[in-house]
Amino acid sequence: MSRRLSNIRLVTFDLYDTLYTPCEPIEKTYSAPLLQHGVSVDYQKVRKGFSRAMKHMRLHYPNYGFGLMTSREWWRLVINKTWESLGVSDTLLNNSSRLLAARESLIDRFNTSEGYKMFDDVPPILKYLRLRGIKLGVISNMDEAAERVLSHLGVRSYFDFVLKSVTVGVQKPDLRMFELALGAVGVPACDALHIGDSKEMDYDPALKLGMSARIVCRTRDAARLAAEYPDQYITSLLEIKSIV
Repeated sequence: MSRRLSNIRLVTFDLYDTLYTPCEPIEKTYSAPLLQHGVSVDYQKVRKGFSRAMKHMRLHYPNYGFGLMTSREWWRLVINKTWESLGVSDTLLNNSSRLLAARESLIDRFNTSEGYKMFDDVPPILKYLRLRGIKLGVISNMDEAAERVLSHLGVRSYFDFVLKSVTVGVQKPDLRMFELALGAVGVPACDALHIGDSKEMDYDPALKLGMSARIVCRTRDAARLAAEYPDQYITSLLEIKSIV
């Protein structure tokens, strides 16, 4: 059993795969416009193409192209590179008004809750923490869509702040992201708990700064990891009730 924490006045959350996740596999969503336009689709190729596109863009244009392009332009390039894996060249794309419109619709889908589903444990734990008088915040390597998605999912009002990397110009695991969060509500690190799904991006930097932290694990290994490392992993956000 995880040890109980004392004096927690702020709980911060990651977003993607912590509070919400895509409604369906990315390869299916990214393939849908192509299928509608008669392009032959191989889901495995789309999945690999998307992974390569994200890796390329994060390496060459980190943080959604911060300072170089808009996040929408960044996502256009991601989609272009993903579709290239199925033979959709820039020439073909730029000469097809229907595909260009489909690309914009795909971006719009992930700018609202249409592209995401919220985990069932999110609303009850946010409500519980609020009733306890604990401040809540978001620390996320996301673009401007993050706040809109939270609003559309009906939980934005629970949070005192939503810290997006594309707005502040730095990304996790940079400690400045966590320092900005603490400063937003004037709570010291020793009185704060951060919850995320990544050891590298969430757990380690939070601990390094002096915060408490937990990794919410929703994979097949969740139960085993939580049993072996009870002060590191939780399998549901509702377990926060037992530690704060």
